[in-house]
Amino acid sequence: MLMKNKLRAVQHDSNVCADIEGFDFDNYSADDIAQVRSYWLQYGVLRFKSTTMTDEQQVAFSRHFGEFVIHPKQLQEGGHPTHKEILVISNAMTDGKPSGAMGNSEATWHTDTWFYERPPAGAILRAVAVPPSGGDTYFLSTYLAYDTLPDALKKSVDGRQIFFQNVYDKTGKLRLGKSVPSSRDFREWSGIVHPLVRAHGETGRKSLYLGGTAEGAWIVGMPLDESEALLAELWDHTTNSKLVFVQQWNVGDIMMWDNRCTMHRRDGFDPATIRIMHRTTTSGERPV
Repeated sequence: MLMKNKLRAVQHDSNVCADIEGFDFDNYSADDIAQVRSYWLQYGVLRFKSTTMTDEQQVAFSRHFGEFVIHPKQLQEGGHPTHKEILVISNAMTDGKPSGAMGNSEATWHTDTWFYERPPAGAILRAVAVPPSGGDTYFLSTYLAYDTLPDALKKSVDGRQIFFQNVYDKTGKLRLGKSVPSSRDFREWSGIVHPLVRAHGETGRKSLYLGGTAEGAWIVGMPLDESEALLAELWDHTTNSKLVFVQQWNVGDIMMWDNRCTMHRRDGFDPATIRIMHRTTTSGERPV
């Protein structure tokens, strides 16, 4: 018979993340999952410290939070050899080829796959191997980014839509299945339109939705120079927040974040060291 875990959430002083204590990945109930989901919606980012979770357990646990989403990098270098649900993020090499995605470089602030029609609701990231230093992950709340906007700026973004081109990634590389566009104006390229202020599909709270870069983004209907200026102001306001949680990884640590109301980034690290992370991603609704 399953024994009920004594779960509790300990909030970090950044107001962005909470540590989950008392969850047993070998032995949990539907009530335990419901409690974790409640904490996830409340805090936006959860941390489980130094677990012994396996790939099989990660897939099983993730399934409770929605249908799996295949990340674009899983179709390239980040595929897992036996678990299609897992994205391998690694700078390790096998036979001279990458054994995972993203290498060792810095990853700047973003929400995951913002250029999808239905961006994922969440992600669960587990540390398999970590470098002695570097590779830290940072999280911020886009709820707080919206809530703390000056009134005039808040009025200027409410009801606006933002266009994201989906032809090139942040590094300037063509995305899988895309071809070089004939026009030099990115607003004429393939892309997706989302609300600049989105309401969370479950909590109903409003948050800023800036995607992953100001380049290749346009506030629909605005002259391009005005759009660029406003986006620069919004990015500066959001990413210069002092309310940022920094995850310094240990093996077995798990970070679980709500992609609908957070942004994250990663520090680079020494390429002579190895960092391996296993990630699962769950589906979300179209932003409204």
